[in-house]
Amino acid sequence: MEQARQRSAEEAYEAFCAGDESGFDQLMREFQQSLTCFLLGYVRAPDVAEDLAEETFVELLLHKGRFRGQSTFKTYLYSVARHKAIDHLRKEKRRPTVALDDVAERGDGAPGPEEQVIAGELAAQVARAIRAIPAEYREVMRLLYLEQMRYEEVAMLTRKSKKQVDNLAYRGRQLLKISLGREAIDFEDQ
Repeated sequence: MEQARQRSAEEAYEAFCAGDESGFDQLMREFQQSLTCFLLGYVRAPDVAEDLAEETFVELLLHKGRFRGQSTFKTYLYSVARHKAIDHLRKEKRRPTVALDDVAERGDGAPGPEEQVIAGELAAQVARAIRAIPAEYREVMRLLYLEQMRYEEVAMLTRKSKKQVDNLAYRGRQLLKISLGREAIDFEDQ
């Protein structure tokens, strides 16, 4: 039976916890792609990002009822995914590997996921500038502008105060302007 309106993520999660598997299916359809893109910002390897996204959903399956509604479901889900990515990076740090950025920049001609979304030379310059800023700023900028989260959600996810997030976003924008050599870029209009 088709519903008249789409359930919110919170409603879908509640339905899933009550035994309705369609709630879980809705959550996967709604968040799988954006969660994988979010994780790609951490691990820079599409296959690893996909695996971590799947692990995040497995976490939901194994631990029904952990989401308590103290944030939006998206914030909760991204928080779980972020922890998975950080754990993965810690494990990888212990192993000697070839830098993923070196492999990605060999120029095999195949555009990556970010390049497919953002076209043009200016976009490539912005992407390089974002990668050049410190990780703390980059994370906040990604959550605010690419994931379109509210400052409160970013604060909860990163375990910082709203004021700290505001400061990181401001400084991140300033660093991007300096990196791009342009004073005209204004991210406030987004």
